[in-house]
Amino acid sequence: MSTINEHRVGPSDIAPDEQFGLEKMLTGEVRPVLLTSGGDVIELPKAINDLFVSVVQAMKQKQAVFLMHEDEAFTTQAAANFLGMSRQFFVRLLDQNELPFHHVGTHRRVFFKDLVKYQHERSKTRKAGLDKMTEELVAAGLYDRYVDLARPEGE
Repeated sequence: MSTINEHRVGPSDIAPDEQFGLEKMLTGEVRPVLLTSGGDVIELPKAINDLFVSVVQAMKQKQAVFLMHEDEAFTTQAAANFLGMSRQFFVRLLDQNELPFHHVGTHRRVFFKDLVKYQHERSKTRKAGLDKMTEELVAAGLYDRYVDLARPEGE
């Protein structure tokens, strides 16, 4: 995996007054422009402006930001950490062909874009399951009814 620290910007890398100025400029009604050495003016594309806005907002919240290519290859441990699961569970997902991977020598690697795609699909599946459970509760007339889940003493 290449070093990601090259593209990291920490909250202390830009002074608070500079952050405020950047946010004010980026969220204004007129998009900022780039000025070439030849004097040509290029309006900052909306997608890049939106990216800058999210970077500045994250820095205001004292969060570090780093830029990563979608083809960045993760080790199985790094991928498991990203998804918030154990490495062993993640390896089982690979063995079950839940995620695409490739080999570097004898080691498995997973592209960042595939991790993000899996994460979104997992979220959609979870949301659909919760929606179905909610529909079943509403249909059974239990949705707004309080159920005490505390166990009586002695059990």
